[in-house]
Amino acid sequence: MLPDNKYHSLPPFPNGWFAIERSALLRPGQITTKRFVGCDVVIFRTASGEVCVMDAYCPHMGAHFGHGGRVVGEGVKCPFHGFEFDTSGKCIKTAYGSPPPLKALVRTYPAQEVNGLIMVYYHSHGEQPTWGIPQLNTDGWSKFRWMEYELRSHPQEITENSVDIGHFSETHGYTNVKAISRPVFQENQLTIHYGMQRVNFINRIRKPVQIEFVGQVYGLGYSIVEAHTLNYRITTRHCVLPTPLEDGKIMLRIGSSVQKIKKASDIHLLASVLPNSLLNYVISEAVFRGYKHDVRQDFKIWENKKYILQTPLADGDGPIVMYRKWAQQFYTPETSQ
Repeated sequence: MLPDNKYHSLPPFPNGWFAIERSALLRPGQITTKRFVGCDVVIFRTASGEVCVMDAYCPHMGAHFGHGGRVVGEGVKCPFHGFEFDTSGKCIKTAYGSPPPLKALVRTYPAQEVNGLIMVYYHSHGEQPTWGIPQLNTDGWSKFRWMEYELRSHPQEITENSVDIGHFSETHGYTNVKAISRPVFQENQLTIHYGMQRVNFINRIRKPVQIEFVGQVYGLGYSIVEAHTLNYRITTRHCVLPTPLEDGKIMLRIGSSVQKIKKASDIHLLASVLPNSLLNYVISEAVFRGYKHDVRQDFKIWENKKYILQTPLADGDGPIVMYRKWAQQFYTPETSQ
């Protein structure tokens, strides 16, 4: 049983794009079950490679596609009576040779494969997406490293961290946190640009690490931050992907990628003795380890806080009011807060 919902001021499931699986983990012909917006869904990849996300239960007599169902060509076959459904959710074949029932329709969700992820679109009224997640240029970048965590929280709370300037020093230990430019709130997209400093953990005698962050937020389910570590000329990308599972419960996926180092001496003089491939591996490992550490620092707060609708803000909190007004567009009007 879920704990008392501390997010009752927020509708449980925002509209928008959410990560449901990594592309590399779904092979052609494979079908798997996921929890999404309070329901079981199945995701499968057809023989041609198309990805489909649909409700898990056959509309004929209720069997679960994820328990014995199988991918057949460009659709899925029910394990109970052998009815087949295409990627639009339409029944295209019965096991009896009789015409498929016209009302045998399964709900499907718009899906997009981008940046190594299977993104699925949710809308409380079933409307189709009018926007998407942009493809990253990955030339000269390492592959993303991924981790996922199941948490008691809400997508809006996770994404709100991007504008919560005050918590960077108290929760994460950054200093001299400042906004380099004003946040830009566009339709479906938010852009932020911050500068911060941090203790140099490699050598505390050296000056603090100087970092600039440029964050791009698309809806409440997909954020990517490009971080420029000025002292060492290292540029990294960090994904934050909260996906609603149940009311008050999310799957948080995080990932990091590093722009490949071209000049080892920018890191340290001794780094020049390492082969470039080994140096980039070591840097990628260190970046991801540090990123996981930072994200986990938020867990106790996220899982035990409550959402304050009318929050009494102070100077230094960041543009939280602007963020919350922007976030309202991702809820249908009758449930907007």
